[in-house]
Formats: sequence, C-alpha cells, structure tokens
Amino acid sequence: MPLNVPDIRQAELAARLRGGHQIVAVDVANEYGVSIDTVRRDILALEADGKAQRVRGGAVPVAAPAAPLHTRLASEAPVNRSMIKVAIEEISDAQTLIVDGGRTVLAVVEHLSAQNGRLVITPSPWVAIACQNRDIDVFMLGGALRAQGGIATGENALDRVAGVSADIAVLGACGLDRDFGLSSDDYDEAQMKRAMHQAAGRTIIVTEGAKLGRRARHRTLPLAEIDVIVSDAPPDAAKALRPCTTKLVLTT
Repeated sequence: MPLNVPDIRQAELAARLRGGHQIVAVDVANEYGVSIDTVRRDILALEADGKAQRVRGGAVPVAAPAAPLHTRLASEAPVNRSMIKVAIEEISDAQTLIVDGGRTVLAVVEHLSAQNGRLVITPSPWVAIACQNRDIDVFMLGGALRAQGGIATGENALDRVAGVSADIAVLGACGLDRDFGLSSDDYDEAQMKRAMHQAAGRTIIVTEGAKLGRRARHRTLPLAEIDVIVSDAPPDAAKALRPCTTKLVLTT
C-alpha cells in the first residue's frame, strides 16, 4: 500500500474510524513511517470531511445521532445475550433501579427478574411496559418524550428524579470516550441521564462496542463517576477507555 499518498492514508484512517477505532497520531506515524505532522494533516483533512473528530493526540470516530428509538427497535439486530446476562449479574438483587431508555437498556429489562419488592423507576414508556410484562413494579417519570432515546425529559421529569433514590442507575450510551466520558446525542437526554446518575448509589453503563471511543454531541458524565461499564466491545476497541478506574466488563 503506497502510504506516501495522502488520499490512500486518509482512506485507511477513515476505515479505522468507521470501525470504531481511535487514531493515536504517534502510533500511526510509527506504523506508516511518516511524521507526526503528516498524520496531523491527515486528521485535519478527515475532520474537514466530517469523518473524524480531532482530540488531543489523535482523533476519534464521529458519532452520528441515532435514529428514533421506535424505528431502531424494528430494524436493528438483537442485543448481545452475553452482555444482557452480565448486566443482570451486575444489577444482582438491587431492590430499586432507576433505568434509562434506549434499545440496549430495554433488552436488559426484558430479562430482569421480578424479585419480591423490586421497583423500577424510569422515564421510558418502553421500559415501563417491559417491567409490567414481567410483573415488576414501576414508577414513571413524566415529561416531554424525546424520540431518539425514547425517554421523558424537561423540568417536570428532572423534578421527579430529584425526589427519588435508587440503589443502581442503569444507563445507555451514545458515546464513551476516555477524556470526554459518557456522552449523548440530545442535550435534554444528557441532563436526564446525569440526574438519574445523581439519584443512585451506583451507575452501570450497558452499551454496544461501537459506542466505545466515540464522542456524541453532549458530555454527560466523566468516566470517573461511572462504577461499571458492560460492553460487547473487542479488547482492542476497549483500549480507547484506558487508563480509567471504572470497572470494565467485556463480553463476547
């Protein structure tokens, strides 16, 4: 591969980003046998084309906003069963859960046990219905329903969250980056996720591997405030989060 040709280098780097991998300028310069300044120019070109988001020391994939939840539920592949199993093990016998919306978190709830006295607090009507189907008590957080994550947001919903307390918050992710932390496509959803985290003793993020190393539009939580991340990301993709003190559980 003639890596002295900028278009070829940039096409290769763009392919890595599409695969969910972070670009570290020093590593790429050594791999390609070019200068760091050359790699930086490549990154600037990719960013100008909307194919990369520049960060200190390299670039991360651009996280395009997700389609509305109701369309994704009908069109996307099933969530990894091993990831669901591990998430439920992390939840264990917690009595009070505050649960986000989104396809991955909903899949976890659809396998949650209805142990005696368990209560799920949620801003998601999909999660609420899934709980009722499993005979789990539900407390709904009302507000304006956002299409992307399928959760209630706004002042009314935030006021409701401020008045509850949970053992564990189970949140989804639009992006997870070592420096940017947990991020969301929608500002109001980011506010709601932050409030749910603050209402809980522990916070578990359950997310597919494609979200690791990506930055969505709105910073939501730093990694240091997240207790556990459960993901089906391969080990090389998970490097984008290291080093961090958060417990990272990878499934296959």
